[in-house]
Amino acid sequence: MRPENSVWQGNFGYWQQGFIHTNLLVIGYTGWKGFESFGRGVVVCDVDTKVLGSTITSLESIPFTIQFIPLNLMGFYLRSLSVDSLTIPSILAAIAKYNPEQDILLVLKVDRQIEVNLLRKLAVSPADCYEQVCRRWEEFKPSLIP
Repeated sequence: MRPENSVWQGNFGYWQQGFIHTNLLVIGYTGWKGFESFGRGVVVCDVDTKVLGSTITSLESIPFTIQFIPLNLMGFYLRSLSVDSLTIPSILAAIAKYNPEQDILLVLKVDRQIEVNLLRKLAVSPADCYEQVCRRWEEFKPSLIP
């Protein structure tokens, strides 16, 4: 679900894939920690729009905040972003069906626009992401503390 003619496509193409690849351990950590605490839900990365210009390269870090939103709050969250009411049930259905042991449901948010990604059959499971981040906490701590 990507809006057309927006910050989602810059001069250098689709930045989201690189963003996910670069931040997969933190995304997986957040997904597993959230699932263990609240059950099914979505990892939301709110990306800083100031850096999404034509100067972004794969070597640059893109600032973002990350949170886990449980299924029971996701409808409210989507409505607060004015997501089309016809789209919300399909997102909630995806949350109800994904496999939290192998998959991550990720929302990339830029301003009030979102893109929903189902990350499936990951090389590193969410539980493994959690364990790796915990073992290397000092390395990841700055990105996980707001």
